[in-house]
Amino acid sequence: MLVEEIVGLDKENLGRRDRRLMLLVSAFAVLVACTQVGAIIAPSLVRHNPALLLALSSRLRHLLFAVPADINPVAYSIIGFLRIAVAAWLCYAIGYWYGDRGFRWLEHQVGGEPPATLRWMQRGASRAGGPLVMFMPGSNIVCALVGQRRMTIRRFAVWSSLGIAFRLAWVWVAARLFDTQLRRALDWIEKYQWWLVAAFFLITIVQASRRAASPPAPPAEPEPEFAD
Repeated sequence: MLVEEIVGLDKENLGRRDRRLMLLVSAFAVLVACTQVGAIIAPSLVRHNPALLLALSSRLRHLLFAVPADINPVAYSIIGFLRIAVAAWLCYAIGYWYGDRGFRWLEHQVGGEPPATLRWMQRGASRAGGPLVMFMPGSNIVCALVGQRRMTIRRFAVWSSLGIAFRLAWVWVAARLFDTQLRRALDWIEKYQWWLVAAFFLITIVQASRRAASPPAPPAEPEPEFAD
């Protein structure tokens, strides 16, 4: 069903292209599951196992709290980089190989963006895709958009790598600057960790239910391809 939803093919046309798509969809589902698990159990992991938390989900808040939790700098850099990069490349591939249908499917899976924000991202991807990727390397939508506009693999590799490295660096510096405040927050999180786990679990269930209840938006007219 997911394959046909993206590429709009009937069963007789399913072949190598669709096996590739199944791999992409399966990988995306695994990443989503890891992200949701990480978001739910973050309060129980962030203090004592920040490396595992980053492997599950390298969201900005997790990166920020991993530093005062005394994560090894090498683990922070490698795990954080790889986790963000895997998601970025996966979304880029969906946009690159499956165009507007792939982008619309992905947008629905991640909950979509407000119309004004999405239009801004679309203009940015068309006019300055590279800097936008560097500015927002963790955005699934941005990575899919530049893939949809056929940004070359080499350019995406350069801009996304620079963006991820820059994000990891400035988060580390910011966390060190606010070390005292973040450690106090960690103490509070540890004290109420199981209450927070229960709350995050309920929030995740509600968000998943709303997303499942809303149908995907119909594909829009394709945007002009990215000019390299």
